[in-house]
Amino acid sequence: MLGLSRFGSETLSTRQNTLDRRGKEVNSHGTEQEGVVRKVVIYLDALQGYGADKTLIKISNGLAERGIQVILILAKQPNQVPQNLHPTIQLLHLHSSRINVIKNIVGLARYLSIHQPDILFSSIHFNNVTAALGSGLAWLWSGLQTKLVVRQANTLHYQFKRYPFPVGLVLGFCTRLTYKRADLIISQSAGMSRDVTGFMKADPRKVSLIHNPTVTPDIFEKAQQPTHHDWFEQKTAPIILAAGRLKPQKHFTVLIEAFAKVKRQFPDARLVILGEGPQRQELERLIRKLEIADSVDLPGFQKNAYAFLSMADVFVLSSEYEGLPNILIEALALGKKIVATNCDSGPAEILKYGQYGRLVPVGDPIQMAEAIQLALEEPFACLREPQATKNFNQDSQVEKYIEAFTRIHLKQSQGSIKQASKSATSFSKVYQKS
Repeated sequence: MLGLSRFGSETLSTRQNTLDRRGKEVNSHGTEQEGVVRKVVIYLDALQGYGADKTLIKISNGLAERGIQVILILAKQPNQVPQNLHPTIQLLHLHSSRINVIKNIVGLARYLSIHQPDILFSSIHFNNVTAALGSGLAWLWSGLQTKLVVRQANTLHYQFKRYPFPVGLVLGFCTRLTYKRADLIISQSAGMSRDVTGFMKADPRKVSLIHNPTVTPDIFEKAQQPTHHDWFEQKTAPIILAAGRLKPQKHFTVLIEAFAKVKRQFPDARLVILGEGPQRQELERLIRKLEIADSVDLPGFQKNAYAFLSMADVFVLSSEYEGLPNILIEALALGKKIVATNCDSGPAEILKYGQYGRLVPVGDPIQMAEAIQLALEEPFACLREPQATKNFNQDSQVEKYIEAFTRIHLKQSQGSIKQASKSATSFSKVYQKS
């Protein structure tokens, strides 16, 4: 009887180990044991090469480098495996697409039920909804105990306004339910934390602020490579650079209008906008209308934007809204002169409220043009300051992800241990009475 009761308490004490900063268990004798978080599944609909995808790859690589088993599950089969993907990461796909939601939910649920990872991690609101429904279905099938972590990739109260009725309404409702189910919500910036807790009504206790792990050594290596673009390789005039998907959120129409004004003072200046998207034809029409076609180029999506960025004289971010724009952090890391809109989330936080670049109002081509002109008049770009980007370093931010994953996983483990101990103690009391 006493042995059984003692067994329950001993099991509890030996398994309630402390954690070191890398998320490894250390018992009372100081012996390091295997990490608490051993397996992480990351769900994403597709790899398209844009900012959110790159961030997920960097997080995945950082986890894998620290010995965590990472399984990257995509809805759609990628055209090619990313070259920079860590060799230990298992890449799977569901032979599906973003719009085939039911197939994605069932496929993900089936995998989770069989393999029972410690953490299911997803990013972007529609992926987060799929992950929440998939893990919920797996719980019904198998009693899944996997913790759900969702990452918010943009400012949703702006984003949902752009969806046609009733799509935005339905997505907003589903996303709010997802955040109620999630064990942890990652926001990239203070502005996004406000958006998640305010507009999305998420529990503030579930929200953790972790910046993107943007700054990696390969940025500086790739910045030295050629652009194969005549304006950069045979540079004879100042170049203003912007980058991003060609869509209304990025407000490239405002930038083009501002550039037309800059041309009056700097007639030889040139504007290059990297990226592809649905707004291309509209932007090209505006460029022709303003009669600046000889000075503006839209070369499309570029795998190595860093080579262009390193050669540009000024980088401009003209967005209406953002989450935490990686390209702005990368421009800062490369020591570029910067002009950015002071939108709700991201730029002010990155640029330390104007210390590392000029902030202008959203949607104002006149003030944007004035800021670009002032930047072009400066004789030198600012020097690279490691202090400016230390909060966006890959190593430091991946460590924060591991700490967050470990924290919620440990709560589950301790809860299971306490329940087991309680059950053993209750059984012992019943046995004693008998």
